[in-house]
Amino acid sequence: MLLTLFFSTIIISLIITNIIEKNFSRYSLFIDKPNNRSMHSNPVPTAGGIGMLATYILYITALHNIYDVNNNVIFFLFVSLLPIAIVCIIDDFKEINIFVRLLAQFFSALLIIYYFQISDDGNFRNYLNQEFFLIIILSIILSMWLMNLYNFMDGIDGYAVSECIFVSFSSALIIYLNNEDSILSLYLVGLGLSSIGILVRNWHPAKIFMGDTGSVSIGFFFSFFIFYSASESMISIYTWLILLSIFISDSTYTLFVRIVTKKNITQPHLTHAFHLLASNKNSQVFVTKRMIILNIFWVLPMAVLSNFYMNYNVVITFIAYVPMVVYLIKIGAGLEYNKKI
Repeated sequence: MLLTLFFSTIIISLIITNIIEKNFSRYSLFIDKPNNRSMHSNPVPTAGGIGMLATYILYITALHNIYDVNNNVIFFLFVSLLPIAIVCIIDDFKEINIFVRLLAQFFSALLIIYYFQISDDGNFRNYLNQEFFLIIILSIILSMWLMNLYNFMDGIDGYAVSECIFVSFSSALIIYLNNEDSILSLYLVGLGLSSIGILVRNWHPAKIFMGDTGSVSIGFFFSFFIFYSASESMISIYTWLILLSIFISDSTYTLFVRIVTKKNITQPHLTHAFHLLASNKNSQVFVTKRMIILNIFWVLPMAVLSNFYMNYNVVITFIAYVPMVVYLIKIGAGLEYNKKI
């Protein structure tokens, strides 16, 4: 039954993405026109993430018909996703104010934190202390940062969706190793499967982009599942940080450099490491393939290691990030004038 669901999800993802691409092109909807901050040279339909979301909703619905699971979790998943999806679809159609986007992200993050960190205990007096409020604030910031960094990293063909598939499948594998009866691993597998359709059409040269609808939603899903897994003690936050290390390190370091060098951090730019490498090698495929290789042969082993040796989580996480940060410094990520590599 599960294999049928998995295979059907891939086929549906391909079909829906193809339908969206053809209709957006035919009726000139959600067209991303190139500018001096773009890595593409021709107009390309965007908001392909709609197909991923539609497929994932169908997957979750089918999964719940197979298993008797906690419907409250999925109710909160879709309720907290709704403002993100609506605002991102509108933004892909016609750019809206950044503060509106941040407000929607804040509301969604608040719902996630409420459900996983507050709602289980009806005695709110237990939370009236500084430590609790600090944890809540940091959790909201982490959730919003994850949504935005995934959007930042969706800059070349096939890059962000490949990362989504890797993190989804890898986290599902680790959770399965920890508890083979956990439904969470199946939720994550479904997210990866639902993204395959957009990967096929987003691979260079891209025929459609995910848009904010796809990238911000993926960041939202990972945020939701991080707190979900923490509430069930399924996988350590350090393991998550390692699985997402390529995106976290590049986006965070680049933002830090741009803040220090007093650049406008709200404006699009081409100074992330993946931008620079794609430009220097004159190949987006080269960068995406190198990211996949790095994930498989460095990130995944380190994540598995952190999962089995939890007493050394901090050390393993530090080791996982060191070569990435060194490379970011070497390449000059975040700087307007970068080194050739």
